[in-house]
Amino acid sequence: MSSPQDGVIVDVSTPEGLVDAFVNHGVTLAALKGVSEAQLEALYTVAHGHLSEGRVDEALDDLLLLVTNNPWDRRFQFAFALALQMSGQYKEAGEHYSQALLLDATDAACVMRMGECLEATGNATEAEDAFRACIQLSYLKPEYHDVRAHAEARLAALSGGAA
Repeated sequence: MSSPQDGVIVDVSTPEGLVDAFVNHGVTLAALKGVSEAQLEALYTVAHGHLSEGRVDEALDDLLLLVTNNPWDRRFQFAFALALQMSGQYKEAGEHYSQALLLDATDAACVMRMGECLEATGNATEAEDAFRACIQLSYLKPEYHDVRAHAEARLAALSGGAA
């Protein structure tokens, strides 16, 4: 069995071939199963809606399906992390925020949310570091001004008002 991804034919008939396809060629489970980008987008729209409405439990299953089928989409990782964070699963959320950050190292919102998860798990020093990094990253894109303000407030609260 072969799977074309970006014009390259890869052999996915063996475990080694699957690993090569996933790691070296960016093949996703969705591509192997014939799940279209449109289907993933439709599911993301539903899951994002649930998350926006605070219906975290309903969003979690759909978001897990999305990150399983396409772990390379930063939005899926971020939304899944947010749902985990909202459900109090801070360590797991931090892991998925890290995944999202690997996909876009300039995402100040990921770093801010990682800081929140670190703070929630009692890692104040690491949280302060994350909020400082978030503030620095926020200057790269003007749309992160709200994220910066939130990180500055969290940093001030953690450091006793001396941000």
